[in-house]
Amino acid sequence: MTTLSAKLQAVRARIADAARLFGRDPAAIQLLAVSKNWPAAALRELAAAGQKAFGESYVQEAVGKIDELRDLGIEWHFIGALQANKTRPVAESFDWVHSVDQLRIAQRLAAQRPAAMPELSVCLQVNISGEASKAGVPPADLPALAQAVAALPRLRLRGLMAIPAATDDFAEQRWSFRRLWELSQRLRSDGLSLDSLSMGMSHDLEAAIETMKITFLGGGNMANALIGGLVKTGFPASDIAVIELGAQGRARLRVAYGVRCYEAASAVALDCDAILLSVKPQQMREACPPLLPFLRQQLVISIAAGLRLVDVSRWLGGYGRIVRAMPNTPALIGAGVTGLCAMAAVSMAERLGAERILQAVGSTLWIADEEKMDAVTAISGSGPAYVFLFIEALQQAAGDLGLTPAQARQLSIDTVLGAAKLAAQSDEAACVLRERVTSKGGTTEAALRTMEQRCVKEGFIAGVLAANSRGRELGELLGQDG
Repeated sequence: MTTLSAKLQAVRARIADAARLFGRDPAAIQLLAVSKNWPAAALRELAAAGQKAFGESYVQEAVGKIDELRDLGIEWHFIGALQANKTRPVAESFDWVHSVDQLRIAQRLAAQRPAAMPELSVCLQVNISGEASKAGVPPADLPALAQAVAALPRLRLRGLMAIPAATDDFAEQRWSFRRLWELSQRLRSDGLSLDSLSMGMSHDLEAAIETMKITFLGGGNMANALIGGLVKTGFPASDIAVIELGAQGRARLRVAYGVRCYEAASAVALDCDAILLSVKPQQMREACPPLLPFLRQQLVISIAAGLRLVDVSRWLGGYGRIVRAMPNTPALIGAGVTGLCAMAAVSMAERLGAERILQAVGSTLWIADEEKMDAVTAISGSGPAYVFLFIEALQQAAGDLGLTPAQARQLSIDTVLGAAKLAAQSDEAACVLRERVTSKGGTTEAALRTMEQRCVKEGFIAGVLAANSRGRELGELLGQDG
């Protein structure tokens, strides 16, 4: 066996080992040999060893090899930056293009693809790490580009491609690839038939092959909401585990979602990339120590209200890769909002991972100063109760005015929903929107004047401030040992 063939076999062995380790079928993973700057003779040798897919970055060099090696049945992939003046030879010679990140490039490829050839397979390049020096469509712009490219003739949108920021940190490599997978799942949920992810090179192929695994400590309402949200977005149920003391809770989770359930912490239960602490705040101090023997650089996310990062870290033996999250109850229907705060040791890739998990049940917002997390609790954590109180008052007033309970409920809830949507879609301040509803001498002005006399607004603000103070007190109380 030549040196070149031996290197090929070594890479294949790594792929097979990683696939077995992570429970994947090696046959489902395609190796693309990057052959730029290699002579045709070397490619012929690798083709004889069974390698049939090659990636090229330089158009003129590649076209010469393609002509010379037509007898080998090679599948040719263009993986380099593609300029508009080079699209024709690519459209006429290649089977795949992995680096489309602009609609005009895709349009040129579609127009120049010969009718006699099969559709040109295309991957959209995503700038997954947000590097200014790297090509690729920003994730926020991806859905629109994907829909536009999928509609073009002579092209077949197959998937996504990304080259993350270079790093030796396995956790960061994993999070980047997981994010690309999540983007592809979102596009599939939008109706696009994607079947490929072009990612991973010789230094990070194990991370590209691995799938992210999450273990929940506690299987209560919020854990149920998060698990349901993750599964709904396409997250494999087989990659989710739950440690739940109650036998009925474990049975319910297995039936509802098909996740793995365990009664206690173990090496198998905590063979994961992220641990989500979803037990009650009062139980956290006792729940953390059993995890200590199994911590191996996983990201830890605590959704226990009021608990400070320093206290959770202390109960985990000084562990530093922890994110504090404050979701609210609308997460139960996928309409929540979560405030997030991270310890200094949490990497940007891990922050993105935490964000993606919590976004399964709504929007997310990062808070730099942990002291402000009590304010998040007072506003969004307790906030649904304030809204429910307002709805309750509207319904009671409607009843006092002679409307039926059903009428009172519909008018009250739909009014709150509509007003919230209007505020969300408007760039104007809430006070401006309020003033627009308030005609001089009208019914709204009469109502607001009476509420002002009763100090409704001041009382509301005072209540939120009281919630903030109580949150700080509870954090200090819950964080005490003994």
